[in-house]
Amino acid sequence: MYIDKNIPIEEYEGYFATRDYWDCCGGEYKYTSIEKKIFELASFVQAGGNLERAIAKYAEDREETYRNVIQYSIMDYITTLMGSEVYVRVMLLRRDEFVKLLSELLKVGAEVVRKYKRIDSRYYDYLEWELKKVKDDSILVAIEEEHKRKHPDETLEDQQKWIRFWKEESLW
Repeated sequence: MYIDKNIPIEEYEGYFATRDYWDCCGGEYKYTSIEKKIFELASFVQAGGNLERAIAKYAEDREETYRNVIQYSIMDYITTLMGSEVYVRVMLLRRDEFVKLLSELLKVGAEVVRKYKRIDSRYYDYLEWELKKVKDDSILVAIEEEHKRKHPDETLEDQQKWIRFWKEESLW
């Protein structure tokens, strides 16, 4: 998807407010590779799009069944960009922190790269999206530290309750 700078970025929110992006249990989600979805979401976020609003737009008229899987779809994107070893740490984040993490990862984990291809005696250049694993967890650490400042009295028991809630309920 190409984000046209002449069109207000808010108009693209509807494009991303679909089951293709936020229902990992649905057939629509599986039609497109997760990498392609990451590239499209990255182009939206990198152009200034608000992921929280796009997700909220998707969730607002959906039944609870559909809202429940949004967080798992986001987790798919995050683990694709960072790896599955961050799974439990990410589950301790609140909804806004969770979406902020994905937005920040999309800014650094997907980039457009100029490539060259030779056909016969000519070289052609083209642009292609490239997915980069974000091995540095500094974005997650910064969000975790901000969380600790906001919730200084949070106990291990509170965290265990949050993980149980996260697995059983909808963040939306």
